[in-house]
Amino acid sequence: MRLTKGIASLVSTTCAVVAILLSLADAAPVWLDGFLFDSALATRSRLIEFPREAAHIAVVAVDPKSLEAPELASIPRTFFGPIWGRLITDLTAAGARVVAFDFLLSYSANSFQKGYDRPFMAALYRNRERIVLGRSSRTSPARNYLAALRNDPATLGFTEVFAEADKVHRRIQTTLPISENESVSTLLGSALSRAGAKQLPASIILAPEDHPETVIPAYGLAAVLRCAEADPEALKTAFGGRVVFIGSTMPEEDRKVTSSRFMTPRRTLPDPVSTCGLRQLPASVADANDVPGVFLHAVAGEAILGDRMVLPTEAHWTAVISGVAALSGAVLGFLLSPIWAVLAVVLIGVSLWGAEIALLIAGWWLPAGLSILSVAGAAVIAYVVRFVLEEGKRRRIQKAFGYYLAPSLVDRMVESAEDLQLGGEKRDVTIMFADLSGFTALSGLVGPEELVSRTNAYLTLITDEVEATGGYVDKFIGDAVMAIWNAPVVVDDHAGRAVAAAIRISESIAQQKAAATAAGEHGFAVKIGVNSGDAVVGNVGSEKRFNYTAVGEAVNIAARLEGLPGVYDCWIILGASTAERVGERYKLRELDMVAVKGKSEPLRIFEPLEVSHGDIQQRYAAALALYRAREFKDAISIWETISDGPSRIMADRARAVLQSPPPADWDGVWRMTTK
Repeated sequence: MRLTKGIASLVSTTCAVVAILLSLADAAPVWLDGFLFDSALATRSRLIEFPREAAHIAVVAVDPKSLEAPELASIPRTFFGPIWGRLITDLTAAGARVVAFDFLLSYSANSFQKGYDRPFMAALYRNRERIVLGRSSRTSPARNYLAALRNDPATLGFTEVFAEADKVHRRIQTTLPISENESVSTLLGSALSRAGAKQLPASIILAPEDHPETVIPAYGLAAVLRCAEADPEALKTAFGGRVVFIGSTMPEEDRKVTSSRFMTPRRTLPDPVSTCGLRQLPASVADANDVPGVFLHAVAGEAILGDRMVLPTEAHWTAVISGVAALSGAVLGFLLSPIWAVLAVVLIGVSLWGAEIALLIAGWWLPAGLSILSVAGAAVIAYVVRFVLEEGKRRRIQKAFGYYLAPSLVDRMVESAEDLQLGGEKRDVTIMFADLSGFTALSGLVGPEELVSRTNAYLTLITDEVEATGGYVDKFIGDAVMAIWNAPVVVDDHAGRAVAAAIRISESIAQQKAAATAAGEHGFAVKIGVNSGDAVVGNVGSEKRFNYTAVGEAVNIAARLEGLPGVYDCWIILGASTAERVGERYKLRELDMVAVKGKSEPLRIFEPLEVSHGDIQQRYAAALALYRAREFKDAISIWETISDGPSRIMADRARAVLQSPPPADWDGVWRMTTK
């Protein structure tokens, strides 16, 4: 018991330590942590009513309707330079803090027509303190655009965003390292810096409070341009004091799967900003799990400027929770049944996910994936160890009980507890009682240890033969053995198996006795009684202690037969029921009819003979018939020619009745006065 508790404690502690180390090594599967985080975000958005619009960020969208508008439909996007110039002028006039372009303006139409992009370049120059152009690691804006911005690095930002291992975007960087000690700003980082944000984190967790295209107001490019002419004040309402990202919302362009993939955008549109018709756009693609890339910058910017960032919990807290989860899982695996352990693990897993949701509401992200895996994995490991320990214990108990009970019965006990209850069933069985002769004489010649040792050697011989023929050793009664065939395990030809075992036992013990006599030692003989018939087999005893055995008339007869070999000077005596079942395979001689003590009906008793003793069988049968016909002299003369143990006994008995003739109603039955 102590060893088992020690192993359980060691396994539980090891699981906790491993979970802590894995957590510190950031070994949690990204897909699981990501799935839990994304689903927690979606759940949070349904549980908490947040402000429906961002207060610091807006998007001007290059959307399908804008490109189809009459004023833009005939202009290729490559030649949008004058359009961008108007847009910058209108937005800055409306009070936009920063205007950032989330696409590459690498081509200037001045190459096509001299002076074509002059309005755009003029707008860039006038508003260079509030402009950020996108660039990539391979492509920069056109040189004349850079010149208009005085080649100021602060006006550029890298547009690349990077997905995690499961191809979902959950973070966006404000800087990108280009060497060990140097980094460059991303589009987001440059835009926020121009907006006055200080000490930006290297990356921002994308944790929108609702679907990005619901939270971030987006307006179509064409609508913004129209409204700038019709109602400039409307633009101040929409863009005043905000960082404006300009990007594509075309269904086939720059779409990203983000942490908002389980959120649903709003179905109804808010009212127009003014009579000019400026209103927020609906989701660019209904029911999609991805969003236009510009919204990644917008969501992250709103988190910074609105002071609503979600921060990761400290690594040591995550490690501690993982360790506690692993310890809990191991304890559950050792203490509970599989069903209850699974339910408990599921409950703990749901609770950890619930804690992740609660912390998200408070602005913290606790990655629960490794903790959930830890509680489940530790429970499985603990249960496997527990199974191995219990299997070992089961085998030890099975082996130990195998010394007291038949292995077949132990197997049944291990497989089903239903066998461990009082009660029985009626079954046709064969019972054998085998009693060692010479025990009393030997006990006066040797010490107790040697006496027990020799006795055990003979009892082992008997047991081996019983079990070799499919029998069950029911009990040892001092120097005697009770055995049953056809219970608890059903076997065919149980009578034949029992007789075969009895013959082998008698032959083996005869050999052992001969060897002992030759060595000048005392040996044992054996008396065996075998009987077949119906008996009640099962567990008998008290409510607290019982024994698998057989009871009934057939058992009682077998017990009485066990004493008769000593009376007839032979080793084995079979009851009539057993003899009838094996008579075609063995040479049997009917020894006598006996009325044993406790039974009024006489029993026919038989002895198995060697096959070569067929003439003895016939002569003995003839003598027994003469004996029962009161032809005692003729019977004696035949028995004297046989001259074996039973024949001598019967000859002496015939001489006795010859000297004292029996009454007229004599039936030839020998009546026993003792057991």
